[in-house]
Amino acid sequence: MMRVPTLAGLFLAAMLLPALAQGGKPGTLPQKPGMQTPMGSCSAEEAQRVEAAFAEAGRLTRNAIAALDGNPQLPEFRRWFGAGPVAPVRRNLVLIRDYLATRRPPQIACNAPQACPRGRFAYTMTQSGAMGFCELFFRARQDGFDTAAGIVIHEVSHAAARTRDIAYSIRGAAVLAKEDPASAATNADNYEYFVESLRR
Repeated sequence: MMRVPTLAGLFLAAMLLPALAQGGKPGTLPQKPGMQTPMGSCSAEEAQRVEAAFAEAGRLTRNAIAALDGNPQLPEFRRWFGAGPVAPVRRNLVLIRDYLATRRPPQIACNAPQACPRGRFAYTMTQSGAMGFCELFFRARQDGFDTAAGIVIHEVSHAAARTRDIAYSIRGAAVLAKEDPASAATNADNYEYFVESLRR
């Protein structure tokens, strides 16, 4: 069923568009006071797929922590976090794991046109922690990199561990890990790709 924009939706678009962050996942949107995420925009099927991705993200994050505890010298760790220390990364992974185990975003939107420009998978609102999922999220692969579960890990890392978007993409995250491990330890894509690279 086609959704017809309402006046409220158009007003919301006018508020959101100036606040969009850089392209990519994206992840975070600076949230102006009083800004609301459009609710009720997820169909039952979309809501089910979002929840399934959250559940899988939790499983993958638990497995990644166990793998890191078993071998702090994992080659996957060096690929995504370089020569940096393990402890800060593990601490953030635990924050992500605990969020996924006990919480969900206070609000979730699906395919909100004003917040889903071309190339955006998902986004997180910086103040409220509300999350939105775009068409690319619902078309994401089920294995490899940039999976639906991995996208959730990226977004939850913003909310739970206050990660940033310093570099995007597999190549960008790998270069960041090599050249600036301290920044890699605060970059959302590095957490996503680390966890995805340990998928079992």
